[in-house]
Parts: sequence; C-alpha cells; structure tokens
Amino acid sequence: MKMLHRLIPVLIAIVCCTTLAFAQTNDSNFETVGFSIPKTIYFGGERIWISSHATQNDLPAESKIIYAELVDRYNESVAIAKMPLEEGEGFNFLQLPTNLPSDNYLLRVFTRISPYQNLEKGIAQRFITVFNSRIPPTVVAERKSISSSQESNKLVLSQDINQPGTKLKIELPKGAKIKEISIAAENPFLNDQGMLSSANVYESLEAHSLVPELFGHIVEAKVEAEAVDTTRLYYLSLHGEKSALFTDRPNTDGRMFFDAGGMKNWNFLIAQKDGNGSLLDFEIVSPAPSTLFKKSFVFPELEISPADEFLLKELLKGGQVEGYFVHEFDATLFPVVTGFVEDRTYLLDDYTRFETVETVIKEYVPEVSVKTSKKMKEFRTLNEIRSYSFDTNPLMLVDAMPVFDSNQLAAFNPDGFEKLEVLTRTFYLNEEAFEGVMSFVSYKNDFGGFPIPSNGIYLDYQGISPRIAAASELFTKRGQVSNVMDWRTVLYWSAVPELAPAGNSIEITVPEIIGKFKITVETETGESMNKTFEVRK
Repeated sequence: MKMLHRLIPVLIAIVCCTTLAFAQTNDSNFETVGFSIPKTIYFGGERIWISSHATQNDLPAESKIIYAELVDRYNESVAIAKMPLEEGEGFNFLQLPTNLPSDNYLLRVFTRISPYQNLEKGIAQRFITVFNSRIPPTVVAERKSISSSQESNKLVLSQDINQPGTKLKIELPKGAKIKEISIAAENPFLNDQGMLSSANVYESLEAHSLVPELFGHIVEAKVEAEAVDTTRLYYLSLHGEKSALFTDRPNTDGRMFFDAGGMKNWNFLIAQKDGNGSLLDFEIVSPAPSTLFKKSFVFPELEISPADEFLLKELLKGGQVEGYFVHEFDATLFPVVTGFVEDRTYLLDDYTRFETVETVIKEYVPEVSVKTSKKMKEFRTLNEIRSYSFDTNPLMLVDAMPVFDSNQLAAFNPDGFEKLEVLTRTFYLNEEAFEGVMSFVSYKNDFGGFPIPSNGIYLDYQGISPRIAAASELFTKRGQVSNVMDWRTVLYWSAVPELAPAGNSIEITVPEIIGKFKITVETETGESMNKTFEVRK
C-alpha cells in the first residue's frame, strides 16, 4: 500500500496556537458545540445516533472532527467515536460496547479544541441509560418513581392508547417554528434527561495545547519526561482496509502529533521507535479532555424492580433488530496527499514463488541488492539518479509497517505478499530522508503473516467514522412483510438527513413494542413540548 503523509505538517497549526491553562477565553471567537439524540435508553451493542454541530461566530467551525464520548460515574471514558463534520454539521453514531455494565452514563460531545476555548460552550452533555442483561443494575422490591415532564396540550393525538400496527396521527401546534421532533420509547429510569451545564458538572479541566484538526484526525502520543530524546524518530502506522505511515519526533515535553490528514478509516495502529527501540515509556493520548467532576455533581443511581421485567424485555427486542433498519455509508475515496510514488511494481504472482524474500530480491528485482555483512543482511536500493547504490538500508515496509530487522525480512516466506513496490530515489517523509523504499503489500492488508516487531505496540484505535450517505429510512418500518416484527424503539426523528420537514401533522405506524412512547417537540424559540402515548395489545 502506498504510504501517505501530509505535506503540511501539523506543527504549522500547533505553532499558531497557544497552551492554555484552565480558563475561559474572553474572545467570542471560540467553537460552540451541541448535539441531540432521539432517545435516552439503550442496550449494550446499540448505536447512539447523534446529530451534532460545531459553530464559530455563528458560522461553521473549522474543525473537521467532532467527538462523542461516553463517561461512567467514575469519570472513566468507556467509549469514544470520531465523527466527521461537513460545514459544521454531523450525523453519525457512537457504538455502545456490549460489555458495559447496566448504569447511567454521561454522553458528551466536543471538538479537539472547543473545551479549552470555552468550557461551558465547548462541551455539551446529557445522561443516558444503558442496560446489559448479563450485568444488571441494582434490583429493589419497588423502585422510586420518576417524575414525568408536564404534558403539553398543544400536541394533539388521534389516540392516547394504540394497538400495534395501527396508524397514529400527531397534530403539531399551528404557526410554531419547529426545530426538532423525536418520537421514541420513554425512559422511566432516568429523571434528568435534558442537557447539563458544564458549570454544574466540572470542577476543572486539565490544561492542554490547542491542536486544531483542520484536515482530519490527529493522533497524539507522549513519552515520559525523563525518557524524552528529541532526536529519536517514532513511527505510527494506521491499518484498516488501507494502511498509512506517519512519523514524528517528541518535543521537549515529550509530546508528538501524527496528522492522519486524508486518512479516514482504520481499525488499529502500530507504534514503533527507530531501530525497534523500547516503547515502555510511550503512550497514546486520548483526544478527550481530562476533566474533574464537581463534588456536588451526582450520577443518578440506576435501579429496577421485578415489575420492570416485561418492559425491559420489550426494549431489548428493539436493540436486537437495529441492523434491520437502513443507512448507507459513503464509499467515496477521499483525496489524499501521496508522498510515495513507486518507480517499479512487481506483482509477485507473475514470477516464480520463492521461499524467502532474499531469494525474490536476488532473482528478479535488479533495483535492490542484498548481501551479508557481519552476519546481518543488508538491502541496498539503486540510486537511479546517480547510477549507484545507496549506502544504507532503504525504508523497509510491510503494509506500511516499518521493518527494522533485515535478517527477519530476508528469511521470511513472501507467500502472503501480493506485490513489491520499489522507490529508487531518496524518499522524504516529513523532515526525514530515507535511501529508497522497499514496500511489500499483502493480499488482505494483514501483513501477510509477517509478525509485528518485538518492541512494536499494537492498539485497537478506531479511525474516523464513515460519513452516513443516506439515512432517510433509518427509523422507518420497511414494507409490509408479515413475518418481520416491528420492534422499533425510535419511531421518528426529524434530525435524520434527507427527511422531509414535518408539516402541520405527523402520521406514524405504531410498533409491536408494548409500553409508553414519548413525543418531544423543540421549537426555534427554545420551547419544549412533550406528550406520551401507550401501546397495548
């Protein structure tokens, strides 16, 4: 795979920023974030669909990524999603881990810089409830009842009690400018279901350099202060359907910033130090802000009683059939700046399959030579410009992962490699210069069986979520197939892109889920109206 890197180093962006202590900026030129979700009750494994925005002076923010993070009552991050922004708007989801214990969690949204510019406007948060049938919450004989929000008489329903499969018509207030409408399963286990003020949640925010994400996600890493060596080069390769390599050196504080730029989607990363050096002092830094809760801020306890068993079983059905509903990811390949343009490509299936990389190079790759010196294999790439060989090993790659052990590569069986790409000139990656490149690409982008270097670090680290290209049928009952049960827990959400604006009324199909559903209507003037209806057989 070709190696990708940005020609505009992230350091340019960082130099333009300042390191901030925990304080609010007096300037109004900060990023303001906000979000909405269609419901507040979930089961592990479900997706929390999120409609988000980031603005700056009432214009779209320059940040290209917005984050959704789930935090538990111990202030520990349990899930995070990197969601793309287009013109300051985003519609995507946070996937809930299947092993989350049943509890209430804090869902919060922010950009890479917004919390440090203005804590109140730069982080938006609210509680949600997550259930896990294998890790249940506290069971009590009779739980405390949750006070219901006052129902609005401005919302008129054709029926308050409905049977599954029937039609329900909802009349909206005439003349009201509607901002958002959601119709979803009611959450009877959580009292405070609105947005929470940061001033009431956080005591402090750990200071951090402002690192604007103007192109894409930036992977931050650091080494321990006593181990900082600003001359050492660190490699970070990102892997998914495609792979890419990035490099950086630590600053005096031990911080490094790898700008993934045009790279959008990946599943894991591999970190290495030059020469396969030890990484015991190395760690990846989360893009989420490090915050301290106020002592007065209390997570609501989650309790259930035996009487809730039927309702929970009904809601669980909805979480299990989520994949039935339709949304499409954008499969467009984003343009990226490519720093590695090979001079020669060898499709290995076109040649005799030899048992070692060394034999392959000797037999039919004239641009690269291999010899043994002091019991070490040495690869030398031909300098095509000056017509002689370079003096050191080229940059050796397997699916964009650097290889430092030339003996191991020379002896490896390349059956899992599809092709070899060779660069016969000096290759510049950021400020680094390499004497040619020898890059193997596997069939499945899985290293073709080549092992991760002994001191390399493998980390599950998801990339930017693919853009949702179509979601108009995301919460819509599909067709009239009689053997498919309608177990939707979200019946309507106006924040779904491409959905036609609601008129004076909405008509929905009542699902098979037995229980109460809540209608929430937000107007552009800030008024909130609620109404519930019940589904009975």
